[in-house]
Amino acid sequence: MAQPASDRDPTALRRRAIRDGLILFGLLATAYWYLVLGDSNWRGPSADGLVYWAVDPADPYRAATVGALNAYLYSPAFAQVFGVIGLLPREVFIVVWTLIIAMVAVWLARPWPAALLILLLPVSQDVVIGNIHVLMAAAIVLGFRWPGFWAFILLTKVTPGVGLVWFAVRREWRNLAIALGVTASIAIVSFAIAPQTWSDWISVLRGNGGNESGRLIPRLVLAVIICAWGGLTDRRWTMPLAAMIALPVIWSDAFAMLLGCVAVGRSPRATAGRVERPILVVEAQAEG
Repeated sequence: MAQPASDRDPTALRRRAIRDGLILFGLLATAYWYLVLGDSNWRGPSADGLVYWAVDPADPYRAATVGALNAYLYSPAFAQVFGVIGLLPREVFIVVWTLIIAMVAVWLARPWPAALLILLLPVSQDVVIGNIHVLMAAAIVLGFRWPGFWAFILLTKVTPGVGLVWFAVRREWRNLAIALGVTASIAIVSFAIAPQTWSDWISVLRGNGGNESGRLIPRLVLAVIICAWGGLTDRRWTMPLAAMIALPVIWSDAFAMLLGCVAVGRSPRATAGRVERPILVVEAQAEG
């Protein structure tokens, strides 16, 4: 029997070898982290998620120091939402929050399920500790069609919001206005409810960089460059990558955001009834 064309194609074979090598690396890294280093986060499920669940919306910044135990560092708006979610029993919240993050991770990886094995370590960490990196990746993916999802990023970790450079360099002013408008609307309502907490949060953001302050500025510059290049050349995968680079602090579970690079492969290429085309190509044709 003749071999399938894909089995004879050197490019396909090379890609398969790279994929299999990355899968092996992901599995080995995960085994080393949990079995050799003995990471014990799995014994305290949703450790970060419980910080959100237990936050006091009236005074959320009592232990607001990067890396401190039970430190809450997101916006008052996020705290107010969790003031309602926090009414759930602790065990119910852990189960529901963990399942949500796990299901979103699977949804992001649908175009290329092997990505879950390649990124098994950071994804499993994010699911176990209940942080929001997977959810941020989903917000970025959804934000291509519904820019209002960027409010989730701007009102939590803030600095990954440099991804909005994508809309600016492509002159997609409507999408940029929606992203900023939704964020501003939520912030205004939240401020009306608890203005003092907003003042406290701004003080936290201004004075809580710690050792990351010196590293954050170069990373932000790099993130802007990557996102601008991606926007001009229509490479959507650059936006989740740039947002991850721009995180205030990059922990190992932050690499779960790279699932967003996989998911944009299935993002709709058409908006408002027309097919999107790379700006550089359109301009070159216009000049010709």
